[in-house]
Amino acid sequence: MINFIEEFAFSLEFFLNCLELVAVLISLFTFLFLMLNVFLRVLRAVLTSCGLGFWQRISIMFLCRKSIIKKRAFIEFAILKTQGHRINNSQWKTLINEFKMFFTEDSDNLVYSIDNCTSIIVADFLETVKKYFFVLQKKNIRKFFGIQGKTTKWIIKINIKEAYATPTCLLTGLLSKYEENWEEFINRYVSTAYMSEGEESLCNGIISSELYLTFAWLLWGPSYELNFKKTWDGLCQLSYGDESNSFPAIADTNSIVAEKLKGKFIENEEHRYGALINATITLYEKNYYDYTRKFTNHDNIYFYEKIKKGEFPFAAQIDDFVSCTNFKSKKYYCTAYVWLLFETDEDFYEFRPEKSLAFFVHANLTDKSTYTFLIETLIDKSIKHFEYIFSDNNYNGRKYRFIAAFNEMIEKKFKEKYEALTKIDSYFGRALKTRLNLCPKRKPTEVFNSFDEFFMRNNAIFYENVDFRDKSTINDLGRFYTDIYMESFPDENERETFNNLLLYLSKIDMNNEYRYHIVLAKDENGTIVGGCVFNYYKKSNSGVIEFLAVKKDLQSNGIGSKIYKHVLSMLEEDARFFNDKMLFGVFCEIDSPEYSKAVVKKYLYFWDRNGYKRLDFHYVQPALSSEQQAVKGLWFIGLSFIEEKDNMSGEIILSVLYDYLKYGMKIEFPERDKTYIEMKKEIKEKDSIKMINILNEG
Repeated sequence: MINFIEEFAFSLEFFLNCLELVAVLISLFTFLFLMLNVFLRVLRAVLTSCGLGFWQRISIMFLCRKSIIKKRAFIEFAILKTQGHRINNSQWKTLINEFKMFFTEDSDNLVYSIDNCTSIIVADFLETVKKYFFVLQKKNIRKFFGIQGKTTKWIIKINIKEAYATPTCLLTGLLSKYEENWEEFINRYVSTAYMSEGEESLCNGIISSELYLTFAWLLWGPSYELNFKKTWDGLCQLSYGDESNSFPAIADTNSIVAEKLKGKFIENEEHRYGALINATITLYEKNYYDYTRKFTNHDNIYFYEKIKKGEFPFAAQIDDFVSCTNFKSKKYYCTAYVWLLFETDEDFYEFRPEKSLAFFVHANLTDKSTYTFLIETLIDKSIKHFEYIFSDNNYNGRKYRFIAAFNEMIEKKFKEKYEALTKIDSYFGRALKTRLNLCPKRKPTEVFNSFDEFFMRNNAIFYENVDFRDKSTINDLGRFYTDIYMESFPDENERETFNNLLLYLSKIDMNNEYRYHIVLAKDENGTIVGGCVFNYYKKSNSGVIEFLAVKKDLQSNGIGSKIYKHVLSMLEEDARFFNDKMLFGVFCEIDSPEYSKAVVKKYLYFWDRNGYKRLDFHYVQPALSSEQQAVKGLWFIGLSFIEEKDNMSGEIILSVLYDYLKYGMKIEFPERDKTYIEMKKEIKEKDSIKMINILNEG
């Protein structure tokens, strides 16, 4: 009996030990499962800051265990419901129950409604969305959720019951740029006023009252209307009240949505502008802009770059909308300012923000009659200022030039007022006609970008035109050639000799057939940081950039873009001087990806970003001297400001090539050059030349 009891006790102890081991293993397995579960990790990463605790995460895991779509839908529902704010346990229980009623297996029916856009532009919501998209970028998580493609979009669509849609984009907001640091902002205003008034004559220098208007106009960030009638690509703002309550969105151009919305803008144009709509949108990762901008008008790329770098961690697409017909849709307007922008008309290449003058009036919440009155007030305000300036002898000789207006209607009404006043035989009428030029010489996006750069810190770049008669500039060219140029062009066959550059400078054309330029860029300390050699040709009304180079350790800092913009402004000035026309286009030769020795082909992205495309013919650079050989590994790329097509006239290209060989390479008779003859034959056979996206091949 005793032996039986002992054996039973031993067996029981063994069983209990095994049971304990199983319990430990189960506990360990459960712990590891919970810790390593991808969905639980995503919940913790995204929603812990909103107060989501451990036991709620476990509950949600079991609730969503059978569906990947349900898992993502819950996270997005929770972000929308909490707006990124922290809530308590009982509120989470309520939220989970609401999600059960909200979710359906049909993902196309997952639509979350909000009254207006204010709930999705608050800081906590934006920060939570940012975390969500960041987590979804990880490979293992993308695989877990079955996310394919390069751009991630939300499962849940958002219905905004009242969204005021306008085809506008925000410009520089100084308070935002200076992070609401009023001291820094005021110091910038005072220093700009001192620089403008203290160093220049009253005839040319901006007046403090004018500078004040420009700074005040930029303070909160005005908007600019895109040309939605001609080249609109769906980019707009969805607002509530004015731009401070708005976010950028793109109407779906793959459906009728964009065209339908454009129709509403045109319908409302006469009395207001924009449309109050009930909009259904989808949120995407910000790299969505990289794909949509490929189909945009080149002038709008500036805005795509701007919103991509902006405060919103998402891109939004308008999938569908219904026009609102309530009282609000007929009685209020949604933009902070209507405005007119001018500059002092002086002989300088680039736009200078400190030389600009903005007139504006507040216009949000206006009805039809008030909007009309405000535009008339805006125009009267600007005319009154010019009347004051032109009647003051201290400002004799001072001239202004129109830049842009908030929209075409305001520009049209201002010009009508101008025409009427200039027909009156009076001192002011005559002064207005001779001292106010209504023909812009710059694109609006060039001006807006200059504002952005002007208010950046430590961004000063100065330009020096190399003159053969000025030894100091020739010395600078020598330093640029040895320190930057030779390193940028290691192939001796592709590289101009320094003596050739001097020869070209000494033989600048005196028959006004072309203009040869060498521009060097310097920083605040006078150090040469880059440069460019380029030509303008009268016959084709085009420019050719021979090369643009930046000091190697300073590349990818925006210096090349600044030099390029300066070069473009000089070419545009040449076009006005020689032909009194808008510049047709710009061409450039670059290394093909196969020929380039660079490991990372950054230059391809630079030229693609600026709208250039490869011209589809076999370009060969002729030998630059008797000691050098022809170069076959290059592309000839181009950008037209006049034509918006996928092809370019062969006649134009041949004209550019002929002048480039004759004046840019000093080949006296291009028609006898073998390389030119071969290129001419190929181009003549094709008549028009196809333009190919650079990155598609690079």
